[in-house]
Amino acid sequence: MKRTQFISLVLFLLLSTFAFSQPKTNLDVIYDLIENNINKVMAKLPNEVEPFTFEFSSPEELSSLQGRYINRLSNMNLLKEENSLNGVLKYSLDQIGILYSEPFRESLLGDYKVERKIFLNANFAFGYGDKVKRSEIVESVYSDTLYYSDIEKVEIPNLSITQGTKPAEPLFESLLEPVIAVGAVIVTIILLFTVRSK
Repeated sequence: MKRTQFISLVLFLLLSTFAFSQPKTNLDVIYDLIENNINKVMAKLPNEVEPFTFEFSSPEELSSLQGRYINRLSNMNLLKEENSLNGVLKYSLDQIGILYSEPFRESLLGDYKVERKIFLNANFAFGYGDKVKRSEIVESVYSDTLYYSDIEKVEIPNLSITQGTKPAEPLFESLLEPVIAVGAVIVTIILLFTVRSK
């Protein structure tokens, strides 16, 4: 293998590792939860369900997500124009929440991490005319761990549904880290001069 090929391969591997280590944005996770939620609803509907009319409701701040639901159901060939003979799926998106845990470290001088939990709560009613065949609450949850410094990267500044309450970084531990580092340097210098003097 030529040297330039080897360097190219190493660079490619480094860039691939960096690209794959980026956490999903909160909006991407919300989109995944919408798909998961729709799949859960479909699993609860009668087998071989015919295309139906879809009625969406939500708090105002979540109304922009309606298009995502319509697009997903259209791709599944499940939407039909309103008709008295159609089934009707009334879907209410009640809440989307983003929670971060208190920051923690996996080692003494490691970077701070937080646990991220994103949840989507909804309920639906499916029926024909005034007769409801199925009605249930459906919840979808995603959780992972990310670096405290990545919180700003996963949120979208002008989109409130992607933002959670960012926990404060522990002040005592932040002050302790430089003290430990300075202490280690001082001990190293003392040991160096002690060993030289003997």
